Amino acid sequence: MIQKLKFLFDKKKLLLFFALVILFDFASAQQESQLRGKVVDTLGKAPLSNAVISLLHKKDSTLSNFTRSGKDGSFILPHIAKGQYIVMVTFPKFADYVEVVNVQEQVVDIGSIALTQKATLLKEVVIQSGRAIRIKGDTTEFTADSFHVKEGATVEDLLKEFPGFQVDSKGQITAHGQRVQKVLVDGEEFFGDDPTMATQNIAARAVDKVQVFDTKTDQQNLTGLGGNSQSKTVNIKLKENSKKGAFGKINAGSDFQKYHDGKALYNRFVGKKKVSVYGTKSTVSTGSLNWEDREKLGIENDQEYDEVGGYYISYGVSDGFNDYSLRGLPDSYSAGALFSNKWKEDKYGVNGSYRYNRLSTNNESSTLTQTILSSGLLYSDQRIKTNGLNQQHAINGKYEWKLDSLATFKFTTTGIYKTTQSHNNTKSFTQNEKRLFLNENDQTTESETESKQMDNQLTYKQMFKKKDRQLLMTLRFGLVEDDNNGTLYSTFKKYDAAGNFLADSITDQQKRFTGSSNTIGTRITFSEPLTPKLNLVVNYGYNNNNSASNRASFNDGGNSKYEILDSLYSNNFDLDVSSHSTMGVLKYTGKKTRFAFGTGLSALQINLDDQYKNKKTTYSFLNITPQANYSYQLKQQKRIYANYRGYTRQPSMNQLQPIRDNNDQTNVFVGNPNLKVGFNHMISGGYSSYKILTGQNFYFDVNYGFTQNDISNASVIDASGKRTYTPINVNGNNNWGIYGYWSIGQGEKKLRHIINLSAYGGRNINFINNEKGINNYSSFYASYGLGYDVKEKLNFNIRPNVRYNTSRSSMRKVDNNFFSYGSTFYGYVILPGKIEINSDVNVDLRQKIDAFDRNTNIIQWNESVSKKVLKDKSGKIIIVANDILNQNKGYSQRINSNFVTDERYQRVSRYFLLKFEWSFNKMPTGK
Repeated sequence: MIQKLKFLFDKKKLLLFFALVILFDFASAQQESQLRGKVVDTLGKAPLSNAVISLLHKKDSTLSNFTRSGKDGSFILPHIAKGQYIVMVTFPKFADYVEVVNVQEQVVDIGSIALTQKATLLKEVVIQSGRAIRIKGDTTEFTADSFHVKEGATVEDLLKEFPGFQVDSKGQITAHGQRVQKVLVDGEEFFGDDPTMATQNIAARAVDKVQVFDTKTDQQNLTGLGGNSQSKTVNIKLKENSKKGAFGKINAGSDFQKYHDGKALYNRFVGKKKVSVYGTKSTVSTGSLNWEDREKLGIENDQEYDEVGGYYISYGVSDGFNDYSLRGLPDSYSAGALFSNKWKEDKYGVNGSYRYNRLSTNNESSTLTQTILSSGLLYSDQRIKTNGLNQQHAINGKYEWKLDSLATFKFTTTGIYKTTQSHNNTKSFTQNEKRLFLNENDQTTESETESKQMDNQLTYKQMFKKKDRQLLMTLRFGLVEDDNNGTLYSTFKKYDAAGNFLADSITDQQKRFTGSSNTIGTRITFSEPLTPKLNLVVNYGYNNNNSASNRASFNDGGNSKYEILDSLYSNNFDLDVSSHSTMGVLKYTGKKTRFAFGTGLSALQINLDDQYKNKKTTYSFLNITPQANYSYQLKQQKRIYANYRGYTRQPSMNQLQPIRDNNDQTNVFVGNPNLKVGFNHMISGGYSSYKILTGQNFYFDVNYGFTQNDISNASVIDASGKRTYTPINVNGNNNWGIYGYWSIGQGEKKLRHIINLSAYGGRNINFINNEKGINNYSSFYASYGLGYDVKEKLNFNIRPNVRYNTSRSSMRKVDNNFFSYGSTFYGYVILPGKIEINSDVNVDLRQKIDAFDRNTNIIQWNESVSKKVLKDKSGKIIIVANDILNQNKGYSQRINSNFVTDERYQRVSRYFLLKFEWSFNKMPTGK
């Protein structure tokens, strides 16, 4: 009996044991997870079957589980306990893939794992000891740590050390002879179109690599054609550990009387979230960071995309908030904020910024102009006093959504609200060759302008499993509204050939302008692989612009009221412009050879409704755009390339409208409705190489262009010296250019030698008083640079140069040839006690020409002495001496066709500031 009870008891324990095991297994099953994903080829996004997926415990790298991918590349690893693992994917002839995953959910989907072929990967391998520069296709990449800069240096200081780069005193960057117009940070815009916001404020030590390439849009990258080969884009790639924490800078300086300059910047990174704010106040600069006036508002700045963009000219389109084009003495404020973030494994991304600028200027300028006629010379002298106030609010936004690994939506928007106020007084006169007066003009203008602009673009990009198959669609919508009110009061006096007074005339008018424009456009581009290396790319685009322009000039009716419409200087137009365009391109991408060639065709129709004359006019243009690009990679760091681009140039609406503009009484413009479409040919080619061991860098580029039915001017100059000009078509205009750059030397305590040779020239044709004038011009430039640095002790760079300019007119042989000599120098020395002396000198010496006997020599010398303070040396006291020799005169000289112009204007000259600067860096790379 007892034995039987023991048996039953043991049996119950056994059953209980099995029940507990089953319950534990069930509970474990409820806690287990599964890992799933898909293995594809990086290039073609094609699925890879039978790839081995191994799951390793992170703590000891022991194997937890493994499987193989199916035919569609997908895989599932079941029965995984929660925790951290290492996923390793292997496939023959492909590089291994390793990633750390944190398994917490019941189902973890890591998405597509893209493997890279070893053969492709080897193309990217460069020996670590010499990877300062890498050239791949049209992209040149610089490794930041391979170039020495002083402690506390910015990206701008770093760029100065790169071969082929130049940075002037205003922050403008030139790379391989071409202007850098856009600076990105990790592929994203930093405060919209404010490039120096990045170059002057991001620390050099936070930078991993810097890439420079031709400015291109998504459409141009897909076709392999187009792009602005005359401008460059710089992309600053930050180190991973520089994307954590915060950094910033505050500086303030004053002479305690007239001049002051202050700036504050704060950046914070939280994961992939970035927040930046800044503000400036200055009487020595514009306080802004733009480089140039933009001719039109656009998201991508793609001229091929928007064939109708030039048919409405906005009053508020130019951006005067930049030091490069500053004329006069400034008083400026600016502020801005930036936010960007990516989340859910970069599936979603947002980037937005706001910027405010306020700039008031006072300027006194003088402009001398020599006009070359077969009958003699004319001399014009203008003296202008200007007071202006510009204010601007600008926003930039981008939202990106990756539907999956193959499809992406991107929405971008840009908006500007701008107001301007100006008061100008111009006193001018024209004299003949005997220096007898032909006319005098005393003119005062006042103007108030309000401009609103917005541009929106939606882009859809679809990749496919088949390699190189791709669909790209864009939709764009833009709005512009302008409102301008002003007055013109002018007294114009005429003289006879002997200098005797004949008569005078008074113009007293009120100017009113209202304008609006809306543009909608779409483009669809599709790429289909014909072979593994050859693609066919086709696209179609449609654009439409509807705009209205009402310019009214009213004369004083004698009662101080402007009530009498002056129809000669007034117009009211409604405009409808539409275009259809298509293009076909063959694109070949080989191991060493790349080429693309094709042609586009677009039909443009303009419907112009003249409301004043009740007249409707239709213009039709057929545009052909053949293009070809070719490049050959001789070696890893050597390539040759050649490009051809043919494109039409249709006249602008202002050139077509037969209206008069009398805002300048001595130069009156009249439109020409009979203009024909022109056709431009542009051919360019070059060679680039870099030798790793010696640091030798060589770059050469040559280009030539000519235009059929180019648009020039026909001028009629009457006996009083008054010029009336209108656009006409001419044949024979051309231009050419050559650029060469060579440098050698790298590293500390080694001399760097730089030789730069360039030349450009061309021919312009115009007509003056029905006589054809041919002007041939050219300019030849040579410079030799020398650089040297000792880490944290000494650095200097000097580059003397010489230039020879020639210009000759067929109307009369006037010697306008001259030499100019110059030099740039910048450097620093660090003395005991962490005292740093910085110096930069810019020398510009020019020969006087026959046209003007004025001294044009400028030597600008800036100096600063600084001492680091505070316990962590994050503060700095600086004494700044700007323009020590007091020669910083604004100067511009233009020799074009039959006109030679010499302009002088005010600039901020000698001043001394006491500054305090505090920098903080709460990042792993900082202190």
